[in-house]
Amino acid sequence: MKNKLHGMLTLLLAFVVQFTFAQEKVVTGTVIDEDGLPLPGVNVIEKGTTNGTQTNFDGEYSLSVDVGAVVTFSYVGFGAQEITVGQADVYNITLRTDAAALSEVVVVGYGTRDKTNVVGSVAQVSGEVLEDRPSPNVLDALQGQVSGLQIFTSSGEPNAIPSIRLRGVGSLGAGSTPLILLDGFQVDPGVFTRLNPNDIQDITVLKDASETAIYGSRAANGVVVITTKTGRKEQDPEISVGVQHGFSNLANTDFFEGVMNTEQLTNFWVDSGIYTQDQINSILSENNADTEWYKYYYKEDAPTTQVNLSARGGSKKTSYFLSAGYFEQEGLAFRSNFDRITLRSNLTTEINDWLSTGLNVPLAYSTDQENPYGSNSTNRGLALLAQPFYSPINPETGERYEGVIPGWNRYDPMYLANNNPYDRTRFQINPSAFVELSPIEGLSLKSAVGIDAYDERITSERLPSFVGSLNDGSRSESFRRDVLLTISNTAQYDFNLGNDGVHDVSALIGHEFTDYDRESFSASSTGQSDDRLTMLGQGPNNRDVGQTIAEYSLESFFGRLTYSFNEKYYLNLTLREDGSSRFGRDNRKAQFWAVGSRWNAINEDFFSNISWLDNLVLRASIGTSGNSDIGNYNSYALVGTNQYQGKTGWSLATPGNPALQWESQQTAQVGVEVGLFDRVRLSVEYYDRLTENMLIDVPYPFTTGFSEVTENTGSLKNYGFDLALDFDVVKDKDWSITPYVNFNYNQNKVTELFQGRDYWIIPNTGVSWSVGEPLSFFYPVFAGINPENGDAEWYLPNENPDEIVNNRQDPNNVTNVFNTAALQQNTGIDRYPPLNGGFGLRANYKDIYFESHFAFSSGKYLINNDRYFYENPFQFPGFNQSERILDYWQEPGDESLFPRAGVQFTQFDSRLIEDASFIRLKNITLGYNLSPEILNATGFVKGAKVYITGRNLLTFTDYLGPDPEVDSNLGLGTNPNTEQIVFGVDLQF
Repeated sequence: MKNKLHGMLTLLLAFVVQFTFAQEKVVTGTVIDEDGLPLPGVNVIEKGTTNGTQTNFDGEYSLSVDVGAVVTFSYVGFGAQEITVGQADVYNITLRTDAAALSEVVVVGYGTRDKTNVVGSVAQVSGEVLEDRPSPNVLDALQGQVSGLQIFTSSGEPNAIPSIRLRGVGSLGAGSTPLILLDGFQVDPGVFTRLNPNDIQDITVLKDASETAIYGSRAANGVVVITTKTGRKEQDPEISVGVQHGFSNLANTDFFEGVMNTEQLTNFWVDSGIYTQDQINSILSENNADTEWYKYYYKEDAPTTQVNLSARGGSKKTSYFLSAGYFEQEGLAFRSNFDRITLRSNLTTEINDWLSTGLNVPLAYSTDQENPYGSNSTNRGLALLAQPFYSPINPETGERYEGVIPGWNRYDPMYLANNNPYDRTRFQINPSAFVELSPIEGLSLKSAVGIDAYDERITSERLPSFVGSLNDGSRSESFRRDVLLTISNTAQYDFNLGNDGVHDVSALIGHEFTDYDRESFSASSTGQSDDRLTMLGQGPNNRDVGQTIAEYSLESFFGRLTYSFNEKYYLNLTLREDGSSRFGRDNRKAQFWAVGSRWNAINEDFFSNISWLDNLVLRASIGTSGNSDIGNYNSYALVGTNQYQGKTGWSLATPGNPALQWESQQTAQVGVEVGLFDRVRLSVEYYDRLTENMLIDVPYPFTTGFSEVTENTGSLKNYGFDLALDFDVVKDKDWSITPYVNFNYNQNKVTELFQGRDYWIIPNTGVSWSVGEPLSFFYPVFAGINPENGDAEWYLPNENPDEIVNNRQDPNNVTNVFNTAALQQNTGIDRYPPLNGGFGLRANYKDIYFESHFAFSSGKYLINNDRYFYENPFQFPGFNQSERILDYWQEPGDESLFPRAGVQFTQFDSRLIEDASFIRLKNITLGYNLSPEILNATGFVKGAKVYITGRNLLTFTDYLGPDPEVDSNLGLGTNPNTEQIVFGVDLQF
């Protein structure tokens, strides 16, 4: 009886369970982190099925499942959690951070790796930092974001490509730009203006030899890896739309407002004896304006517009990311603008369990114009020399003059731009594809191909109606095609030694081939007589054609072996051989190597009880690389052609150097990472970098038939440290405030030069290479104005001009006779700034977020060549001048900036070498993520934010020129950087 009762109860229980589990219901809830903050985008999946959803911006979810189903909650950086659905309708989940889950995946040479396992120095910037910025160049948003990575934008042209250097200047003769990779393949730095920032997943910077040696000679100056977005498997389509519009103005107007007005200028002319009062009265009787000319040569509130559309998602086997973008920015100078259209399709698919493939196809089409009137041109670069009492407005029409401005006698800048049109169009394509096989567990065989290619056409005209050359128009056309093809094949095997699971090994071998081809041709003619007929064929005079061809190739073999023990100790060994067509047959190949190690000290048992220590990592590396970033044919003696009596003649064009070989570089680094109190994160790295056998154009007497020959000679040392620090001041459910700072301190020193020289002054630059010294400015050193007689004086150099004068306070060591050749000497001022970096703040309160980022450079110096024109009233009489010249010597005892009237106020001396250090507010953003209550009312909008962003709104500098950010030895007629204020809306569906 008892057994029957048990059987009946068991049967009844089974029936009840089966009935219960068959019930379907909707479960809801909120997913938060350990601090109570909602987690948007958490994957909520019914285990074993494709039934799932994601949490919204407020961490809420809703999912229909059967009672008894197991639901998994997973999110990047957090440990997954599972629940079994019972009778309850609401399940609130708290996900906890997980050390393993937190390990970000970063790109390293020919693969990816968890950040916690990377041996070398790697810095990663999320695409979220780069998107929605009001600049067509991705690098602009990267400035000051990575310690050691120096980025300067030298022009306000919308199409300007910033300079980029990593940990100093790596060579005196060869290139110093890092290797740029887009989805694993080499591209030209110009690609940064052809990329849609909203397509970028992240940018990774590889700094030390342990991570760069795998790329061999191309990575002598570091590696910058751009990774674009991909789809997400088993995810419903996510559609994003972003619209942004705003305006541009000059970033800093101090220089432009520093010239004299009409009253100041005319009074100075009378006081200094340049003009008499009667002459001034005569001028002012007909011209009595007070024009601020910079407002006439530069536009105000120039528009900028950006529109982005993307879709991403995927099935169980295939993922996709599709995007389209449009960017338009009008430059502030006339005949200056940039338009860009981008399209992208990134697809990956798993054909089966052992075969996968992917295809990325990005396209970009851009049109741009540039203002050419910089340098010494009074049509913009030196336009502030215009006398303020003249007016650019025709009093009869109230409009701009059509042609020449009376008095100033220069063309109206709009008229000049309209009658001398210039258009450049560029079609860029960077497709890449791969096929990956995994025949056995742990083994990956991958073949990949990538292309960096563009077609560029430039059209330049001078209309026949232009008053400067009536009925004599001109036209030139040029076309260029560049194609860089890279093919790589790799085999990687990851396995574990022994049975204890603590010995992990990864071995990689590979082969890569790179081929570059460039072809261009051009044609021009003059004599066009009608604005409607300006094509090449309508110009009967000065017809000319030209054509160029260039090519090089690089073939490489490489390997890497990585070993780790118990997730504590890591060892990385790298070897690569490169062969380049740029060197002679006997010197084409070179080998490079690196050894790196890492100790995850935090995983040691003796640190396990230290609650305030979250992370402690020590790393060290040493290795070599090379540099071949020179011309394609420097090692070859080449012939050129000329025309003689109507026939083609031959001549020796270049001397060549068959002994030319690779520039070599050795780099060592040690570093430490520390995490404290679950709030503070600190990274410090010290490096030492020695470049030898530099590829330098060595000067030779003209009697040899050539002025220079490329040789391997000399050596250069760079050393310094990187620091990155961020800390959470506030971190709770509603608030978060995280300030951060990062910087690089770098010193360079020339350790050897060519031909036994102690120093060499680079012609026409004011910069010298001196053995034992940093790259320095070499100029006559100004001693001041003699207060007794108003003479300008200069310090006499030492017997060896490369030695810095130590007794510069000695009045007996000066002269009042200026002579550039006799007085030039080492000023002791570094050409390159030793300290560069950035700092900022990230904060949010509930749905409101705030970001600010400053970039800075300290110890940056620049020859302000503009001052030679604006502070020389007796060399350029009749032109406007800087207000500073009013401080000139007039009587004995005067302490003044300038000498007495009637003599040259400013020479090319050390006064023009200015401290161009700056702090610039690169970005400030205030935004609001719309609350779920508002979005739920729409029924289809999953996310929305509105924001306002400012770029370059503040600049702090003592530099007297138009823009301190110019990355050159000299600034003259600079088209200065711009500031933008834009409003944006982003929507997700």
